[in-house]
Amino acid sequence: MKFRIMKEKRFSLYATGNSYPFVFMVDGRIPHGGMFDRLKGLITIFAISKALGKPFKLNWNYPFVLSKYLEPYQYDWLIDESQMNFGLLSYNNIIAYGEIVNPSRLYKKRSSETHFYYGYNSLDKVNAHFGTDYKWGELYRELFRPTAYLQRYLDQYQTEIGDNYIAIHTRFMNLLGDKTETAINPELGSDNQKNALVESAINSVKKISLQHPGIRIMIASDSMVFIEEIKKAMPDVYIVPGTVKHIDTTGETDDSENIKMFTDYYLISGAQKVYSLWHEGMWKSAFPEYAARIGNVNFERVEF
Repeated sequence: MKFRIMKEKRFSLYATGNSYPFVFMVDGRIPHGGMFDRLKGLITIFAISKALGKPFKLNWNYPFVLSKYLEPYQYDWLIDESQMNFGLLSYNNIIAYGEIVNPSRLYKKRSSETHFYYGYNSLDKVNAHFGTDYKWGELYRELFRPTAYLQRYLDQYQTEIGDNYIAIHTRFMNLLGDKTETAINPELGSDNQKNALVESAINSVKKISLQHPGIRIMIASDSMVFIEEIKKAMPDVYIVPGTVKHIDTTGETDDSENIKMFTDYYLISGAQKVYSLWHEGMWKSAFPEYAARIGNVNFERVEF
């Protein structure tokens, strides 16, 4: 992970009276979690800023600049670090990754620019605290739409898959030996164990497919091992081209990897239904669950 030394800034261009912004930070100075960990925290802080009447800005530049792929839709969240306040004692820095149970520090109005590091969906707690009724998908859609650059890829892949499909997601983490994650779970000890898990997952996909006759299947997964095997077993499944990486463990990603991630979750959000497959040792991923919320699509987690 790269750390950068920040030059001190003595003012914020967004500060007028009591309108100092809440700025959500994704800058690589600390681990931020995966894509939807970041989005969950971001939406939480956006909801709080709305409840408090505070301006909301987003400083996301690690491991890519978010504004290359997503742009403001109904709310202008753009900010540049040159416009932010890093002066000594003149801004608040709130790191609250350990405060999921009681994120009370997030609720304070604060009288100076505040930089938030947070990675959880606390929207229920925010609504309970402020008496609001914010919806996760609605807040996301208020903030974001694909840039023209990303939209070209979405249009291409949407044309390839068509309009009528279901999406199935798996997150094996390290079980199949992909080594794309930190050591949260171990690799399975033998090829027989790996093959058995892959076969079980493929059989589960086939069972789900039988429930949706005549509808195409989109597969998204964190495991290239699984992707290669299901392509052999079910040649008609649709898989967005590209390689999968976890954005908080790779140190950096290239454009093709970023495009795959964004197109995966936008296509998932446009499916007729979204499934997440789970088996002991796998991860109950937020990726398909929250992609479904973006599109207001029915989501189901299936144990196999």
